[in-house]
Amino acid sequence: MNQRREPRLPIDRPVDVTLFGTPDIHLRAIIRNASGRGLGLVVPQPLPTGTALRIALDDAILLGEVIYCRPEADAWHAGIELEHALCGLADLAAALDAFREETPHDTRQTAAKSLRQ
Repeated sequence: MNQRREPRLPIDRPVDVTLFGTPDIHLRAIIRNASGRGLGLVVPQPLPTGTALRIALDDAILLGEVIYCRPEADAWHAGIELEHALCGLADLAAALDAFREETPHDTRQTAAKSLRQ
């Protein structure tokens, strides 16, 4: 019997993953499945439980933590608990670019100086 709180949706999507540490580790992974609370990732190496990570998608960044990691065929399957999702980043970048183009350079410097004082 499945005891999951939320249904898992099957996905097969490559993503870039950054494991936060000293130094950060960058690797490619595949999202195998997703729910509202987490992801199942297929990764080329074992990930330590408790590791914080960033998953970069086309227009979003997901932040989470490795909950488990187990061997699977010739790779590893990691369960990720999602903490934060930043979506609509392309729209945000476009809005910031538009703001920069509309605001004269001198006005931005004056505003920055007044904020520091």
